[in-house]
Amino acid sequence: MSKEESSFPGPWQTDRVPYMRKIMDTWNDDEIEYIVFIKSTQVGATEAGINIIAYTIDQDPSRLLYLMPDDDIAKDFSADRLQKALARCDILRDKYNADDSKNSVLRFHGGFIKLSGAQSPGKLASWAVPKLFMDEIDKYPRWAGREASPLKLAEERTKNWPNRKIFIASTPTLESGNIYQAYKEADVRYKFYIQCPKCGQWQKLEFANLKIPHQKGDKTDPVYAREHAFYQCANPACQHRITDAEKIEQEKNGRWCVEGELPEGKPKKVAFSINALYSPWVTFGRVAEEFIRSKDDPADLMNFVNSWLGEPWKPKTETVAAKMVLRQKSDVPANIIPKWARLLTAGVDCQQGYFYWVVRAWGPNLTSQKIANGQAITWGDLQKVMDHWWPIEDSEDCQQITLYAIDSGYRPDDVYQYCLDNYPNCIPVKGASRQMDQRYKKSSITPDQKRSMIPLNLYVVDTDQYKDLIFSRMERDPKEEGSWRVDADTSQEYAEMICSEHREEAMKNGVHTMTWKPNKAHAENHYLDCEVYAWVAADAMNVGLIGKIPEPESMNNENKEIDPYSIVPSARMWGEDQ
Repeated sequence: MSKEESSFPGPWQTDRVPYMRKIMDTWNDDEIEYIVFIKSTQVGATEAGINIIAYTIDQDPSRLLYLMPDDDIAKDFSADRLQKALARCDILRDKYNADDSKNSVLRFHGGFIKLSGAQSPGKLASWAVPKLFMDEIDKYPRWAGREASPLKLAEERTKNWPNRKIFIASTPTLESGNIYQAYKEADVRYKFYIQCPKCGQWQKLEFANLKIPHQKGDKTDPVYAREHAFYQCANPACQHRITDAEKIEQEKNGRWCVEGELPEGKPKKVAFSINALYSPWVTFGRVAEEFIRSKDDPADLMNFVNSWLGEPWKPKTETVAAKMVLRQKSDVPANIIPKWARLLTAGVDCQQGYFYWVVRAWGPNLTSQKIANGQAITWGDLQKVMDHWWPIEDSEDCQQITLYAIDSGYRPDDVYQYCLDNYPNCIPVKGASRQMDQRYKKSSITPDQKRSMIPLNLYVVDTDQYKDLIFSRMERDPKEEGSWRVDADTSQEYAEMICSEHREEAMKNGVHTMTWKPNKAHAENHYLDCEVYAWVAADAMNVGLIGKIPEPESMNNENKEIDPYSIVPSARMWGEDQ
């Protein structure tokens, strides 16, 4: 790359953008047919596309169609970026035929690259190719005249090739856009994880963990945000401030982790997602600065969400439900136990290769508040969170989670072993296949006698009943006793997962019932599941028996203090009682 094209001129070095290595290698994976890349700008995607073309010329010469939003963009890309890069590559000097090429068709030994715009359906229908690269597909016209969409027309050009390869990449626009729909429809979806340099916990870089300290005055200045913003480790027990230099270093050993469940067979369509927080060319401060500049203008904010966070923009009507959750915020920040709370439980949603978790504090009359939520990659990462001592508001005291429930539906053997290893503070749970009269029932498990002689109970849960409870309590004012609350730092992502389902009428065994269904296909509901499991753990601890808290002025009267475990047994007592 030249000085005009990059701030790092010279030969391409994947170590500068290590997250691109697996994406590019997937092009050479014979078992993968379709690659989806949803991204922000400034992450090296264009250069990766040029590398894939160069690889095709050098190692696997064949026909390749490179499709862009329109002919002018395709022409400019060919003349200003692609042809220059190919001409400067020594290894392609005897293979790339520059003299016999033009902007729309680049020829080389064994094949050619056809560059075209997506607005010309006639041109798309005239080229049969085994390899297809479609760039910035959210800018394609949805319908090309009387024919099908440009994406479908282009894909049709590859169907007669058994070894076809399709790569689509784009910055997203809306959830209905081409790239986000392709991302959600992929057999496997990946997010990039790095380790915290201090605690070692694996985590993906998310905007929610980019912190901007409060500035005196009514508004935060963009320059102040750039100079003072920092990225905070997602581990509540650590909260290390990860620097830009540490980010770059940790990305070298980063890894792509599967989001959601793996298919039973071999995946043919895989998807990758990355945002500007990972970019070596963009500092955390620059992201914070851009957010402050954009947040008050809807058009600018949409551009920030699309081009910096690499996420689709959600129209206001789609965020109304999430706002209902965010209205339940208390004044207590994340990772702090409210002073009225007496007990902590947690819920864990177990997926292939990672976990979602929620920690909830409980008080009188089922008053509760989420104090933390997040993800863990390994069992060790999860145990660190579950064993953490959480500080109590306005106190020097700390408290641990008394009991937590972990979903066993996906990896039962691993979950059972983990629960045995952490007996009696952890219980396995599983959603019931039909409606139940009670919220949960216990089913005895006979563990492998070689592993343990401890009796283990599986909690079979009617998840619909618990979701009814959550949403009924959510309707209460967050300052009201008995309400369902969240901490002051609760994120939009969490709120959207809580509202990812709705109740609808269904017919089961000839009976009309109300059941919870996803709002849309592929809706992620991990935190909602976690909240269900946290409530199951609370039920197992009989939190409904917790007495009322004395008024604040009487808290200093030792004779009026309430022992939180005078009614609710400790986890140790609970375990022995089973």
